[in-house]
Amino acid sequence: MAINIYLSEKYEGAMRCGGPEVLGLAAQWSVWAMLEMEQLLLDLLLHRALLPEFSRDPSYAERDELLLQKPLGVLNAALAGREFLAGGGFTVADLNVASILVWGKMARLGLSNHPELKRWLDDCLARPAYRRVRDWGRPNSPA
Repeated sequence: MAINIYLSEKYEGAMRCGGPEVLGLAAQWSVWAMLEMEQLLLDLLLHRALLPEFSRDPSYAERDELLLQKPLGVLNAALAGREFLAGGGFTVADLNVASILVWGKMARLGLSNHPELKRWLDDCLARPAYRRVRDWGRPNSPA
């Protein structure tokens, strides 16, 4: 997260925050996502997809999904009426938070109760840069 924030400010580009207010929000959302969601999402992904079947514990996944409801609700409320987390465009805040939430998507985390969050995450993951990263190294993918 810190490296992404540093790079977004060091180089001119679409993710540059453009001022201390937006930079503060970007740092806030990035750290918040790490503290409130990252471990739960990783554990959910482990018990739904990554661990061998015999090691998965459905009760862990159920607990993780239940505990995620509060931070998902906070994020959903923050995105109501907004296209992005910080500022008027896609910033490092969106990159950092979406990069954690993609684990939930991989773990089949239900977002139907969080329509603003679902819309925002789908928009983040529809960006051409994300598709290039996702497809990197796959056969027949553009380099």
